Amino acid sequence: MNPLPACPDPSSTVRVSRSSNRSVSGVACAFRVFPVAFHVGACAALALALACASVRAGTAEGYEAGRRGDYATALREFQPAAEKGDRDAQLALADMYLRGYGVDADPVVAARWFRKAADQGDPRAQTNLGFLYEQGRGVARDFEEAAKWYRKAADQGEATAQSNLAYMALIGRGVPQDDMQAARWATLAAQQGLAVAQYRLGVFYTNGQGVERDDVAALRWYKAAADQGDARAQSALGWVYSEGRGVPRDRAASLHWLQLSAAQGDATAEHNLGMAVLNGRGTPADPAAAERWIRKSAEAGYAPAQVSLGLMYAAGDAVIADEKQAVEWYQKAAAQGNASGQNNLGWMLANGLGVARDDAAALRQFRLAARKSNAFAMDNLGWMAEEGRGQPVDEAEAQRWYRLAEARGNAPARNHLALLYARGKGVPRDDVAAMGGFRAASAQGLAPARHNLGFMVANGLGGMPRADPAAGVALQSLAREASPPSPEELPTLDPARLSPAEQARSQQLLAAFKSNPNVLAVLDAVVGPPGVTSLGQPSDNAGPSGNGTDGRAMSPPSATQR
Repeated sequence: MNPLPACPDPSSTVRVSRSSNRSVSGVACAFRVFPVAFHVGACAALALALACASVRAGTAEGYEAGRRGDYATALREFQPAAEKGDRDAQLALADMYLRGYGVDADPVVAARWFRKAADQGDPRAQTNLGFLYEQGRGVARDFEEAAKWYRKAADQGEATAQSNLAYMALIGRGVPQDDMQAARWATLAAQQGLAVAQYRLGVFYTNGQGVERDDVAALRWYKAAADQGDARAQSALGWVYSEGRGVPRDRAASLHWLQLSAAQGDATAEHNLGMAVLNGRGTPADPAAAERWIRKSAEAGYAPAQVSLGLMYAAGDAVIADEKQAVEWYQKAAAQGNASGQNNLGWMLANGLGVARDDAAALRQFRLAARKSNAFAMDNLGWMAEEGRGQPVDEAEAQRWYRLAEARGNAPARNHLALLYARGKGVPRDDVAAMGGFRAASAQGLAPARHNLGFMVANGLGGMPRADPAAGVALQSLAREASPPSPEELPTLDPARLSPAEQARSQQLLAAFKSNPNVLAVLDAVVGPPGVTSLGQPSDNAGPSGNGTDGRAMSPPSATQR
């Protein structure tokens, strides 16, 4: 039984309790101890198949009265049976007092009846008593006591107790944080067909939490839950097909699963569907529809959608540009502890965009995000230290933050480190190291790095086999189409200083760069490769953004989603 309202929102914290030796149909509606739900309606199909032979006469008559909606009679029948120790009658009474069926709702009385049945070893009652302790309903909130009752039921094979225990082990609530224990309990519950556990186990396999990363196994568990109509799993499948994790990338399939999930109100799916529609992935781009989906998710409180909506307002993408609105949405995400929201809010504060400039407040937000390993925030902390923003200039501290961000594959940090080497700022000048950094960040699509690479190529620096001003101008022109150069970048080349022939060649190279996403391959074919290779592969934090803000196109599934 789930002691919350009968038809909870599927994205809420509701968890459905199911006895291991009884069958329940459905996922979103709450378990009831009555064989047919007292309230006839959306949840009427959810029935607990109790074996009549095991039910005493009073309890059976109580169930019959409940089917008719005659709560007063049900109460009269259940009460004496429960007082004589009938566990099913005790569970029924607990449900009535918890929900207010025929009596004033009283979670304290409900908890007392659950405890009587739980003390007799009933796994359903143990699960529900654990839930009341976890929520602090009818009893003082006590996570350790909740975990104790979940464990008693889980050891008897009760699937929901196993799933709830998996969640508690995952976040370290009432039990020590332990990914392996979380995966173990989730596996036991998933094998019994509990959709929420199947979804969570899929996330464990996606992330390699408590189990070896296995995208094929993750896909299998997502599908098992999605086939039961679980909105979270359907959303996860949308992400899986978009990313090509364990299955060939299929944008049409991704869109299908996201639409199914979003139709159920899943905020993650609404956000991801909006991003797919915004970028024309699997469907023609529709900025207005994208904005509606992303806004719906953001207004539901989903932090990644709040970040995405903030980015849209900052850039004027599908909405009228409004920096104040961007700040407001970043603030909402940051208040939830979202690292991208914190970083982006810090960027707006540091630059006085939509809000008064406040370096101290910006530093606080960057540090909060950096503690969550946000590489953009680390890069921004390096920039603040280098420029002496909100603190004295500290080139050593700047390098430290840049290197931490670079180790996570962050393109802006690679560009910033390369600039230090190109200028000999805080480090000995090293054109070869600078070239390696500019090339690595250029390969990740970072416009400022392509601008700086153009300067190096034009002047034959960093191991280039020869100077090539035409190629350098073409690279800087390519970068300028994405974003104008900032004062912190290397000098801008003057195309007017090229000869007419070289100007024509530069335009041809610019066209070649635009037609081939592998800009470095085109450059190396024309100029020849330098005596240095690009740095390591990009990571999830490597995005092409050069303005200090970040956000994902699609949000991955989360094991902590309830």
